Amino acid sequence: MIHSCSGSSLPSSSGSSQSSSPTSIGMKQTERKFSRILLDDFYSDQSILITGGTGFVGKVLIEKLLYEFPEINKIYLLMRAKNGQPLHSRLSEMFENNAIFERLRLSDRDFHKKIYPINGDINLPGLGINPIDLAELKRNVSIVFHSAATIRFDEPLKYALTVNTLGTKRIIELSKKFINFKSFVHISTAYCTVDRSNIEEKVIFEPIDPDKIFEMSDWIDDDTIDHIAPMLYRGRPCSYHYTKSLAEHLLAQEVINGFYSRRVITNKNYEDDCKDEDEDGDVKWRPFPAAIVRPSIITPSWRDPIPGWIDNYNGTTGFMVVLGKGVLRSMHVHKDYLCDLIPVDVVINTCILSAWYASTVYYSQQTFPKTLTIQSTESSTRNSDVFVVNCVSGPSNPITWDEIRRIATPLMFRYPSEEIFRVPFVRYHRSKYLNQLNVLLEHTVPAAIIDFVFKFFGLTPILNQVYEKVHRSTSALEFFTTNEWTFVSDNMQILSNELNRSYREHRCNSKCSKHHQRIQSARESIDERFSIDLRRLIWKDYFKHYVLGIRKYLLKEDPGTISKAHNQMMMLVIDFNDSILYNFRI
Repeated sequence: MIHSCSGSSLPSSSGSSQSSSPTSIGMKQTERKFSRILLDDFYSDQSILITGGTGFVGKVLIEKLLYEFPEINKIYLLMRAKNGQPLHSRLSEMFENNAIFERLRLSDRDFHKKIYPINGDINLPGLGINPIDLAELKRNVSIVFHSAATIRFDEPLKYALTVNTLGTKRIIELSKKFINFKSFVHISTAYCTVDRSNIEEKVIFEPIDPDKIFEMSDWIDDDTIDHIAPMLYRGRPCSYHYTKSLAEHLLAQEVINGFYSRRVITNKNYEDDCKDEDEDGDVKWRPFPAAIVRPSIITPSWRDPIPGWIDNYNGTTGFMVVLGKGVLRSMHVHKDYLCDLIPVDVVINTCILSAWYASTVYYSQQTFPKTLTIQSTESSTRNSDVFVVNCVSGPSNPITWDEIRRIATPLMFRYPSEEIFRVPFVRYHRSKYLNQLNVLLEHTVPAAIIDFVFKFFGLTPILNQVYEKVHRSTSALEFFTTNEWTFVSDNMQILSNELNRSYREHRCNSKCSKHHQRIQSARESIDERFSIDLRRLIWKDYFKHYVLGIRKYLLKEDPGTISKAHNQMMMLVIDFNDSILYNFRI
């Protein structure tokens, strides 16, 4: 652990009020200057709240935090009871049966003792947290990572509003009660403003304020709100992107406005910078340091903790699975369009760095009103100074849909699944109608014939059900395979530069040689520990781990069966070639 010898770790953060020209009463400006602190110091002895901790992103975040920052105090996980299973039992099951925690288990067998489940639900008022747990969170938590969301594209608007937008508001309100609050990271999506072809690193406010949307959803029935939903979406394909945009709107308002609270000073270093309490007490205005991290299509891990780790079928992973099994034969794709993929460990590194940067660097450079401001949200083009990171690969290491097919298909021949239906092969069609014809010939008709044979022999027909799921998934993906966006992603480079700069320029008056050795060691390794430079990623190598990761971690297939599966694959190849020779009379 490296301890910074100067400067405060208390963030002075919030977005600038000047850019939005707010109306305020008794406007007074105050500036605070804070010295840069090291990333390791920022997380040392902190207690962290994570929502969505049992999900794909959440698991990688927990592992990375505990592995890289062993001096973290506690991690609180907001969790729901599930099927009557106690929370501690759910956690134990997650840690014991998951390969992602193997590295952590080897470095610290007792890592689970730092993790505390909190019974709560973002769908409930007050998050459903009991008073005892609430008091502990208020007293201890300083950093929040909000990952919980429903990511289903076909979710009814009212439910998506409750989870993605109102849930975010509830987490924000809870965070404002934390005595030692330092930073808030909201994991959003790069596609929340897909109605624009150029997506910048800024929040675009919705024309209708989120609170008004909440009021409307309270008294309008489900059918009516779903009927008017397309007008609210404004060119976006579904409720997911719209409700995530509303959540960004809410968070940006908090950053702009800040909040009033009582702070208990627990660190001597903070005192010189915090002597602005009101004369009649310790209630004062505080900034709300926050960052929005917008990942594109999240894919398996690139490096940490193990290459290729994946535990869900979301995004392109479902496409890879059905392609590898020979189920998928036709897709509506503009093959020359970019497909923006982002490895989950890059997303996590970006989140960890964003919490540090937003709290200690970005907002400390801003000037904020000391009184609460009144914001107008009528203009959908009004911007805020909230720190936003488009966590995407396109600007630095682009890849097209056609390149994905050309790279992945041979790998699926080399490392086939144990259970395949046909040879891995898919046609891309730019024409929607030509794709529909091929789906009929390659999917629907073969499935109907095989299911008929199954019924004839008294077996359970399954292929029609399989293809119904495949078609739902490809339909949801179609918006992204037939459109293309240009992403601005300057802040990923800024994060990387600031991280290296903080360790490179760190100066210490300590005469302890061991301390200097730790500093030097950290300087040499920090960029590797938290790499977000996608220029280093080689797509061919990455997709090899992607295919093997699907096989091992998602399909639960033993790597030792690859040779046997390959022999079975070659028999299908022979049959496939024979059918071509017969059909074309070659």
